[in-house]
Amino acid sequence: GKIRFAGYSGDNDAAKWAAGQADVAVLETSVNFCDQVNIDVALPTAYRNNVGVLAKRPIANAAWKPIQEHEGFYQNYVKTYVERFVSMNMKLDDISQYEGGWAEAALRFTLSQPGVNTAIVGTTKPRHVEANLRMIEHGVLPHDTVAAIRSAFAAAVKRSETAWTGQT
Repeated sequence: GKIRFAGYSGDNDAAKWAAGQADVAVLETSVNFCDQVNIDVALPTAYRNNVGVLAKRPIANAAWKPIQEHEGFYQNYVKTYVERFVSMNMKLDDISQYEGGWAEAALRFTLSQPGVNTAIVGTTKPRHVEANLRMIEHGVLPHDTVAAIRSAFAAAVKRSETAWTGQT
């Protein structure tokens, strides 16, 4: 078989490298309010090279919910994002009011990033798909809201004194 379009799925410097390759047409990478490294590292290269971007984990694994509200093995999977979200100390009222709550703020934040072409939101419930479609009808977030979320992330990273890399 022939490959019509080659893609790469990953994060951090590897995602930046892949986005710079002439034969890579699409990049799947983590972009959300708890995972912003690729906004600065990979997206500019993808945008410059006309590489399509599929944002994975656009609602940050519902990081606003306490770990105990996530089921079974999923608790370990979401742990990093939940810890980051808590460290960011964001309150929904601080950034704006959204009918869809944190899910809407998160999805629209991801889709507000230059170069993001689509977002992969996993669900098994048709009503969640319908809700996501209604949320994105509201468009990208206002610039000041995006800036506030970016600032909360940067401040939390600085306080942690560790690098918050993209979650693979």
